[in-house]
Amino acid sequence: MSLLALELAAPGAETVLRSPVEHRLLAAGGRVEQRGPWRVVAGLDHEDTFARTVAFADASHLAKLDVRGGEAPAERPDRAAFEIASDRWIVLCPWHQREATLAELGDRRLALDLSGAWMALVLAGPDAERLLRRLGPIAAVPGSGSIAGVPGRVVRRGERLLVLVASEFAQHVWDVCADLCLPLGGGPAGLDAVTRSGDDPLLAR
Repeated sequence: MSLLALELAAPGAETVLRSPVEHRLLAAGGRVEQRGPWRVVAGLDHEDTFARTVAFADASHLAKLDVRGGEAPAERPDRAAFEIASDRWIVLCPWHQREATLAELGDRRLALDLSGAWMALVLAGPDAERLLRRLGPIAAVPGSGSIAGVPGRVVRRGERLLVLVASEFAQHVWDVCADLCLPLGGGPAGLDAVTRSGDDPLLAR
């Protein structure tokens, strides 16, 4: 028996969606842009300097779909999949592709939009893997394990790392990233600073 996608209502025209770490970014001088229903911090002070070593950016505006049953979702340039269990994945895609992706993935299994339940972080720069090792004992990428002391998962996106943690731990993980970046000469960045090459359709503007 197949399970069809459960489609959530699309946000209305007046709906504004915010990252769980938006206030951290604003306190650091973040420049906000409205992209679809999401407020996205596109730039921060000193991000160019940080990106020379390691920068971390919030990508929580991506749609996050909980997919259960069937085979693993196929990898695509505009899609990332994190394995949660033997028959469960969190699939990230651009927000504007959310409904189409939800319908596609739910054709023969259960697919739910749980975008608010997860935070996505991008680690970029020559020392991105050093930062990941400081965050926790992730043995391999892609992989899972402790990220700043809480359950997390990581996949590779070209020269960047994409980290997924539950939203309830978002502020804690963000603060730990900021602390651990200091000795590396890194720090927080706006999303555009870590995606300027445009080589990743998932993260591109």
